[in-house]
Amino acid sequence: MDDRGLSYYQFLVAKENDKLVGFARIRKHNGCDEFCSLGVLESHRFNGIAKLLVEARIKIATQPVYLVCIIPDYFKKLGFFVVNEYPAEMADKLHYCISELVVPEEYVVMKYQNYKESK
Repeated sequence: MDDRGLSYYQFLVAKENDKLVGFARIRKHNGCDEFCSLGVLESHRFNGIAKLLVEARIKIATQPVYLVCIIPDYFKKLGFFVVNEYPAEMADKLHYCISELVVPEEYVVMKYQNYKESK
């Protein structure tokens, strides 16, 4: 998880019986909003929690929403598409992920396609 610039107001959590079962984070930048963290306990996956968290974070966006991820097929189902042009903040995030959060999968930058329609 990218822990740079953390602030509690960026997060939304999902709870069940006062137990944290999921979270999502959106971070504001000068030229875009970044959907930058999503997690759901393995025992609670495939119940729609992640989708609800993503949708709720997108609702508070005030600018176009971007993300960097290794699971583009999942985010495509939620209205994101892969882009090759993006704000400098997302180029910084992509570089950070590639250099600091090393995984075997390829990172991609995605943009939420329905930003204007959702406002």
